[in-house]
Amino acid sequence: MPYYHSSGVKLHYVCRGPALGQSLHPVIVFQHGIGGDVRQPARFLDPDRAGIPREVSSIIHADFRGHGQSELGPVEELSIATLARDLEALLDHLKIPQAIVGGISMGSAVALRVAVHRPAACAALILSRPAWADSPMSLQARQALMLVATLLAEEDWRCSAAEALERSHILQTIDEVCSDAARSIRGQIQTVLSSPERRESAIACLRRLPLARGLDDLQDDLARVRCPVLILAAEGDPIHPFGYARRIAQCLPECELVEIAPKSARDEARHLQEVDPAIGDFLRSKLPFQALTGGLASKRDIELGENV
Repeated sequence: MPYYHSSGVKLHYVCRGPALGQSLHPVIVFQHGIGGDVRQPARFLDPDRAGIPREVSSIIHADFRGHGQSELGPVEELSIATLARDLEALLDHLKIPQAIVGGISMGSAVALRVAVHRPAACAALILSRPAWADSPMSLQARQALMLVATLLAEEDWRCSAAEALERSHILQTIDEVCSDAARSIRGQIQTVLSSPERRESAIACLRRLPLARGLDDLQDDLARVRCPVLILAAEGDPIHPFGYARRIAQCLPECELVEIAPKSARDEARHLQEVDPAIGDFLRSKLPFQALTGGLASKRDIELGENV
């Protein structure tokens, strides 16, 4: 399995599509959310749905530190800024001078910070359901994820955490307004129940990352972004507030904000059928993908997964 190092921390990544250096089109680096791993973004950018053939561009996903098969590193260093430096280290490791960078939730926060601090490295940004701006996550997100961390730290967490979360006022409140947001919170516990070896890392990440700032100063930072940006966001999601997406879009020189339907636990396919074509349209309109037509079957050798 491919690994690289950032500040002495061993980090895991995967690549799908053509081998690096065998395509004339920019590499796509698309990242997961908090509690997820490389399987989550692998559900997206399907060649048939996006209308961009598989052989056109290499697609890279990395496990952020403390996630998937990556090491945790020093707990006190966990922040969006650190994750952005890790992603920049991946670009350097693979000798990628410029890429299309993006992600889901936390992945979009990291992508945005990379574009601010290394604008020449970003040909375009794809920000799906942003959950950070120049502030921590929303109050409800922080409360829910901190509760999950507390429950996972209990001695009897295996038999008590999921049930205690279901009884909590914060989960019930979120569930009333957005069932998918509640499902993603539940998923944080289910991930650790399925992979108990992740428990220590999950607790550390859930305690620290929701409190981290995405950017330092929204207006000043985003004025440095020079590439085209696509933001995908849904109304009514307390974990990924539409207001965060709107504020980010208003500060970007070249940005397209697309409102998507809320994710549904009963219709994941519909979400993918909406998101991938929007990404494909954006890439063809802004980059040299516009001459491309058709598509090939997507690579299925990465087991699919999801989280916030």
